[in-house]
Amino acid sequence: MRTKRILGIIIIIIGISFIASSFYIKSRVTSGREQISQAEGTVRKGKQLFSLDPIAKEAGKVITDPIDKKLKEESAKADRYDTLATWFQIGGGIFIVIGAGLIFISRKKR
Repeated sequence: MRTKRILGIIIIIIGISFIASSFYIKSRVTSGREQISQAEGTVRKGKQLFSLDPIAKEAGKVITDPIDKKLKEESAKADRYDTLATWFQIGGGIFIVIGAGLIFISRKKR
């Protein structure tokens, strides 16, 4: 009976660490998305400056197209990490429930 209680506590701690990790990941994703948004604004301004002249517009495409591609890749990476954080929250909740169940089951009946 004692081992079930200890196992339950360990599982609860793992669940809490999953949830804490998910909050950290989500905060970093939010920070990254803000940086991506700022970069997209800067690229948009650059495109406007280069769009004044047809020759400059072509030169601007050469400069901004790789940046746009990189920003889309980073945005997709942020989406993947956001999904991972959501699964950490779900998994952490499940671990906490399982751990609490083990502790509840391991109680001595009086």
